[in-house]
Amino acid sequence: MLSSEQLDGVYICGLPQMMCEVGKQVLMAGLPIFVEKPSGIDVPEARKLAQVAEDNGAWGMVAFMKRFAPGYVEARRIIESAEFGGLQMLEVRFAQGPFPPWAGIEDRLIAFLTGQLCHIFDLVRFMGGEVNWVQATQRYLSADRVGLLVTLQFASGAIGVMNLNTLEGAEENPWVDIGEGLRCTGVGESVQVEEMIYLTHHRPSAPDRVDNPQPFAHRLDAARPSWISVNGVDLCGYASEVACFVQCLREGRPPEQGADLGDGAKSLELTEAIYASATHECARVSVPVR
Repeated sequence: MLSSEQLDGVYICGLPQMMCEVGKQVLMAGLPIFVEKPSGIDVPEARKLAQVAEDNGAWGMVAFMKRFAPGYVEARRIIESAEFGGLQMLEVRFAQGPFPPWAGIEDRLIAFLTGQLCHIFDLVRFMGGEVNWVQATQRYLSADRVGLLVTLQFASGAIGVMNLNTLEGAEENPWVDIGEGLRCTGVGESVQVEEMIYLTHHRPSAPDRVDNPQPFAHRLDAARPSWISVNGVDLCGYASEVACFVQCLREGRPPEQGADLGDGAKSLELTEAIYASATHECARVSVPVR
């Protein structure tokens, strides 16, 4: 195909081992790629894919669709506004049922971190920027039921906490019983996104109400779209990430909002740092993120 067709780019969907192998061939032909997450089975593989792209003057995009979910896009716009006072604290919660062995990884914890939570780790970077260090504590009930409490510090100095677990969802339907939430705190303001789509912005009252305080005077703006009235595929960012890739191909440029192959590797760096801290035999340790 690479030698006989005029291609604009290649969309690769599969397990990371296959995507890396096929992705390298496509990148070596100088063509852009779109790969599912994660972009590698581990950090070295993901870095290698990014390096092949750089060496051949090509680029790639990773399917971190949360960057395109309207709730998260609006939350980031609010965070970056001057009125928000900069991101100071970030809280994330992600819960589901048991996560199975995946992509040849038998260790359920690293499979969960790599195959599922890489989405959350990219979201954290999308909202707060680079992470300097993480510290994780594990609550282990069984291979199927694990809880992680992770604290972290961003390069900006902001701090965060993540509640990540396979404790809450039903065992018979873990892919449906998923709970997700994000809260970002600034100075005098905060913004919260529930289940990727419900956004609430807490901010100071309008100036004309300061001299006449009322109960619940703190201003609250909420967006509560319904799955019936709005396309859920668009709300979760799936459609928009593909549209972004197509637009980048048309314009001959790498993505600006979407995650590139370097972002794919950095998500896995967070994965490995959290795993190292959570499984340390002696004590919880702070692990720097490279």
